[in-house]
Amino acid sequence: MSRATVADEIVRHIERQIVTGTFAPGDRLPAERTLAVELAVSRAALREALSKLEASGLIVRRHGSGTRVTREVPLSASLAARLERANDDFEHSAEFREVIEPQMARLAAQRITGEELAELRALLDAAAADIDADESLRLDVGFHTAIARASRNPLLGSLGELVATWTVEARVYSHLAGDGRRISHAGHTRILTALETGDADAVAEAMAQHLREIRAVIDQMRDADSHSD
Repeated sequence: MSRATVADEIVRHIERQIVTGTFAPGDRLPAERTLAVELAVSRAALREALSKLEASGLIVRRHGSGTRVTREVPLSASLAARLERANDDFEHSAEFREVIEPQMARLAAQRITGEELAELRALLDAAAADIDADESLRLDVGFHTAIARASRNPLLGSLGELVATWTVEARVYSHLAGDGRRISHAGHTRILTALETGDADAVAEAMAQHLREIRAVIDQMRDADSHSD
């Protein structure tokens, strides 16, 4: 694999960490030496990736203060632009989520605590505000990973975190427009309502319906993009 290819993979990895909240706006990234070891890449490839991220406005590097995520991260639009050609990624992502997440939600319905329900309610309330696509996406990821953790299965909880990382690029499209964000919020509302009743079947169906609706939103936006080219 060429250094340029490795650098692009590093860029994608860090972008995903930003959008899933591992690195929040203002956070300082690990030192280059540490990050290179963690990612098992050369310092040269890492520096090339950081230069690309800085050029896109996602990070800022200053001598003496290290590398930080910018306060304003224009991430959703840049991810979507890159993914216009990644047709297989969308289909694989949607199929993967439709297989995994309803079963996570089913277990969560049986095991979720009042504190976790309150956390989901707070995420849902925050998503109802006038927010941009990046914040909407972060709240979406937070909602779904919280449900995975509420399954009380540590393996599924970890898988939920990975699902967010693996599928974040495909789900960007559902947050770019207001209609997509409203549909997402309505789906989350139905899921939370079902969780509050403790009806596992209803929760699993609410999650499955939500994922079908999001898939339709993504397909519609991709189709509109293809006709505008």
